[in-house]
Amino acid sequence: MMKKALTFGALVALISLNSTSAFAVGSGGLENATFSAKSLAMGDAVTATPDEPAAISYNPAGIADLPGVQFQGNASFLSMFTWKKNTEAEGNTRSSGTISTVPTAYLTINPGKVFDDKLAIGIGTDSPFGLMNKYKGGDASVRYTGWRNYLKMYTIKPTIAYKVTDKFSIGGGPMWYRVYDFGGIQAYPNILGPMYGMGGITSDGQVRMNLSGQSWGWQMGALYKITPKHRLGYYFRSPVIVKASGLAKVENSAIGNFETGTHTKIPLPLNMTWAYAYQPTVKTHYEIDFTWTRWSSMKRLRFPADSTGNFREDFILDQIGNSSGTDKDWNNGFGIELGTSHKLTDKLTLRGGSFFFWTPIPKDHFTPAIPDANHLAVCAGLGYEINKYLTADLAYYNSFYFTRKIDNEVGGGLGSVDGTYHSYLQSLTVSVTAHWDDIFPRSFANKGNEAEIPSLDMKSVK
Repeated sequence: MMKKALTFGALVALISLNSTSAFAVGSGGLENATFSAKSLAMGDAVTATPDEPAAISYNPAGIADLPGVQFQGNASFLSMFTWKKNTEAEGNTRSSGTISTVPTAYLTINPGKVFDDKLAIGIGTDSPFGLMNKYKGGDASVRYTGWRNYLKMYTIKPTIAYKVTDKFSIGGGPMWYRVYDFGGIQAYPNILGPMYGMGGITSDGQVRMNLSGQSWGWQMGALYKITPKHRLGYYFRSPVIVKASGLAKVENSAIGNFETGTHTKIPLPLNMTWAYAYQPTVKTHYEIDFTWTRWSSMKRLRFPADSTGNFREDFILDQIGNSSGTDKDWNNGFGIELGTSHKLTDKLTLRGGSFFFWTPIPKDHFTPAIPDANHLAVCAGLGYEINKYLTADLAYYNSFYFTRKIDNEVGGGLGSVDGTYHSYLQSLTVSVTAHWDDIFPRSFANKGNEAEIPSLDMKSVK
């Protein structure tokens, strides 16, 4: 049975590490909080209950309570549709709703009495930001603002956690961000044709951008167990600016195809989450989280192109670079998350949750590339203890985006994004955790070297 558990866990890890697509609307803007099935099933209200390896991404203080060695592999399968209803000027449009995979993986090690059962280390990888959508290139409302858009990235998070007292733990560490494909495809009018006697060139050209870059940030978390019934949690993620560079490929232009270098700065925002958990019995707990993300750091997103030395090519690049839609002026994002879990049997745990997020994107700067709106999600899931060493979790959620009526100047006279937008997001997440709780003795007093129950499993209060 042990061999089967290891094989199954390795298979999930292999699937996770070989999935490269990323998609995110998540908690607003480009945020992507798809870390594990447990966290999503509880509406991401888990900052005060960080009792799995994925806690590295939402409260690293929690891994101090995880015994032995634990490895978790997760894969989320997301699909989002965006509809734009007809206006007087433009027709209807809809995104493709392609299924995208967001993989995550985490490893924690608690050496037990080697460090007096107070210190744990871990490492994780996930994709906390991302974007993947595609529209029909001929739709006027998306043609000149981006009919295909993508942000593919991952992080690596070395983590350390320490139990200051039996009630208070802290944890954190650096975060390495790797953006390996950022950009999109959009059209532009071939205005140079008539200027150079090329009147036959009337169809639009298009520009395709692919950029990459990396940067460092950091995160930290804290967990305070007030009483056996009550816990407080806090999480902080630092702001990061990723300097990305790559190629801008101009296709179907009036003077032929060409390419040149381009660059940009991607501001990824600061985030803070405050959480409270109430556990009336050992089987049931409830949690509420409040999260704040400083998306106001997203002021603009421009892509200056390197000069090619050719006047006509540089003129085209200048027109593309000065197109509307580069100014963002986003607001800060806010969210409320609710979650609950109940241990129905010794092996089966049921979970449910919901969250509501206020979009940071104002109507004046809305584009179909990031069709964000205020949204409400309903989440459900379960966890099952397969055997002593292996646990499986499953989550499904639906996110309903409020209708947005857009009337702005984005499009620069080339096309209008005005209309009524509505989006719908659904996700299925699977997680497998292999854990060897008794690989290290948990304390000096534990003479039998058997694993003690993690302190996060609380006894009911009479």
